[in-house]
Amino acid sequence: MEIDTALASKPNDPSLNNLRGLVSAQLGRTGEAEASFRKVIRLLPHAAMGYNNLAALLWQLGRYPEAAKAFRQALTEEPHNFTALVGLGTTLAETQEYGKALPYLEKAWSSRPEDFQAGYELARTLRELKRPAEAQRVLAKLSPPQDSAVGAKFYALSAAVAEQLGDQAAASRDYRRAYELSSQSFEIYLALVRSTLGTRDRSWAQLPPAPTALSAEQHFALGLIFASGGAYSAAISHFQQTLRLEPTSYLASYNLALAYRQEGKSQAAIELLEHTLEQQPNGVLYNLLASLEEETGLYVEAVRHYQRAVDLDPGNEQYYFDLGAEYLMHLTFGPAVEVFRVGSHKFPTSPRLYVGTGLGQFALRQYADAADAFIDALEADPSSPDAFLAWNALPTFVVVAEWEKIQPRLQRLAERFPENAQAAFCYGAALFRHGVALAQSDGFDLAQSLLETAAHLNPKLAVAHLELGTVYAQRKQSKKAVASFLEAIRLDPNSEMAHYRLGQTYRDLNQLTLAQRELDLYQRLSRNRRDRMAQMRSAIRQFVLAKPSAESAPKGRKAPL
Repeated sequence: MEIDTALASKPNDPSLNNLRGLVSAQLGRTGEAEASFRKVIRLLPHAAMGYNNLAALLWQLGRYPEAAKAFRQALTEEPHNFTALVGLGTTLAETQEYGKALPYLEKAWSSRPEDFQAGYELARTLRELKRPAEAQRVLAKLSPPQDSAVGAKFYALSAAVAEQLGDQAAASRDYRRAYELSSQSFEIYLALVRSTLGTRDRSWAQLPPAPTALSAEQHFALGLIFASGGAYSAAISHFQQTLRLEPTSYLASYNLALAYRQEGKSQAAIELLEHTLEQQPNGVLYNLLASLEEETGLYVEAVRHYQRAVDLDPGNEQYYFDLGAEYLMHLTFGPAVEVFRVGSHKFPTSPRLYVGTGLGQFALRQYADAADAFIDALEADPSSPDAFLAWNALPTFVVVAEWEKIQPRLQRLAERFPENAQAAFCYGAALFRHGVALAQSDGFDLAQSLLETAAHLNPKLAVAHLELGTVYAQRKQSKKAVASFLEAIRLDPNSEMAHYRLGQTYRDLNQLTLAQRELDLYQRLSRNRRDRMAQMRSAIRQFVLAKPSAESAPKGRKAPL
């Protein structure tokens, strides 16, 4: 090697040692290169050259702290050295110390605004610091390089900056340019898909083909991002590719079935899940299969598969709820109560399982049990909207009949959660309705106070204003009643009872025109509700008639739960 020959006669020549280090680095002999650069530093301790070349080598080796230290030493010797400024800024950015990197890159850029590397690293750092407008101004002054790899990085950075600025169309355009220069980059293609979907139009249909030879994981990632953007037909092809490469991926089967469903291909989804479940029984897939069967009218099959999901994964609260809800939806109340009862024992903090139990019991006219279940739900979570709605659906006669058991539990609930509007409402409304039913007004003061508290804690709670208006009307405070009913209607314009009671209050005030208007609205809303209920009852008859009885279950096998 000629350099070694020259060094034999001039071993302390800084230029020869530096040249030997550069050649050794190119040949991959990094140990020899490092030794050469360190010798250059010893020979020229006050020159930046040796520090810069050593730092660049250390950076390539991933030894970033050492590289930063060498670049800093170069700047100590030559404070305006461009290479050291860019090198230190780039190294600090690589270790995500963007705030520290910025002043070095700004200084380098100001001294050579035509330098691509300095501008690129400055723009990248500004983007990471969430200063995209400044990053965009820097990029606008750069000319995209001819080198394809570097050009792809430039356009990818431009696209990322556009995304931060909320310009999805520009982001999609620049990611497409980057992908044209680097058509095997999965990361750039993924970003192109994401930004194109962000334009909220059908431009994703004109996307170029994905890189070849993708892995199952990469196809799956693309499937997820297409599905999340509503591009289900594209998602389907990538989930299918995932399954081709990894046939046992239940996650791919699950998401492919969901994509089929969104594309209106429910039968394809059902067949896919049935085939997958033959190979690998799985609670998640059985639960999804059951929901698809429910949607397509296969109600009996849906129950069987919801039950199978419970059997395979009894630790999943969702499966109990779905099975119980399926029974409840089709008026098979006994099995529904049993499913919800077992589920609530397993998951005592789940209010919706108590609610399901109570709804089934109420339908079976087990009113006392239903009231207990609804209070159980409120005690599990007094903020649960389902528990609150269910409790308020209880007729007054249930509250009156079970008052001795109900009253102390509601009182404790309100005292335990003094800042909870629903807890205050439930106790106040029950207290008022009990008093009205027994013609006893001694509890009205407390009831009114509780309801006023509920309306104050949650001004948007329409039923609190409705019930409070009813209390005011009962106590002949008509103006307050009108105000409360009007607020209830403002919050819930379709409240039949609010219109009815407001109409009655207007009649008491002899404002007959207003009273008739409200009563007409009440009648129209009631008629619409009855029509909807009739349609619902017609839709569920098939399940009730088709469901086999418990006695018809095969011998040796129990009926569900």
